[in-house]
Amino acid sequence: MSTNEPIRGELQGRVALVTGGGGSGCGSAIARRLAREGAAVIVQDHSEYRARRAVLMIEAEVGARAVPCVADLTDRRTLDQALAIAVAETGAVDIVVNNAAVNVQGSIFDYSPEDFDRVLATDLTACWYVIRQTIGKMRELGRGSIVNISSIAGYLGGGGIEAPYGAAKAGLHDLTRSVALEGGPHNIRCNAIALGMVQTPFIEKDIDLYKPQLAKTPLRRFATTDEVAEVVLFLVSERSSFITGEIINVSGGYLLGQ
Repeated sequence: MSTNEPIRGELQGRVALVTGGGGSGCGSAIARRLAREGAAVIVQDHSEYRARRAVLMIEAEVGARAVPCVADLTDRRTLDQALAIAVAETGAVDIVVNNAAVNVQGSIFDYSPEDFDRVLATDLTACWYVIRQTIGKMRELGRGSIVNISSIAGYLGGGGIEAPYGAAKAGLHDLTRSVALEGGPHNIRCNAIALGMVQTPFIEKDIDLYKPQLAKTPLRRFATTDEVAEVVLFLVSERSSFITGEIINVSGGYLLGQ
């Protein structure tokens, strides 16, 4: 267990499900941050290797409980089975972070109907389904915090180059508000984070392509995955106990110039 940053226990006794938690981007940073606050973390990923690697990392670096949930989010039968196995180990989920997403870019003539369907299925419909499958227990517990990881693309028409992604994220904003309205009377909060550019290995390998976006960002840099994780922690914790139905822009001010 790492001794560099002791667990303060802000989320002690909570169980968090983080989708797409096994990769090298925001998901793994979010999973580790919630674990450092004492939450048991269910790491969902379609890759067994990545899910188990993230679990081992959390256990080694943080010393918190973590279990894998290996399933494709669009395969509901497999997801239900994997989630049931994980919950049997951790207890009922009362924190959900819908982080997993896919994207296709180009003109509307560049991607197929199947591409469009795949993006909507992962980036919007799967978010609804994960919420649907966990919110019942949250109602029984009388508490719950849901954070949907969205994008400023949901405001900007996907920038004209990623219509499926932009459409999915715009829909995710309204899903967030709808869940907040329905969950509020049961002490279940739902918020979203609209991300700008985040410095991940995906961005770093083609960093020159993103310099125009950097020039339009008032802070003149990209977010780090740890910064994103801190916003998620705030939104799932009691520090934001009267915040629900909000879309929090984490873009370094990018939207100010649009």
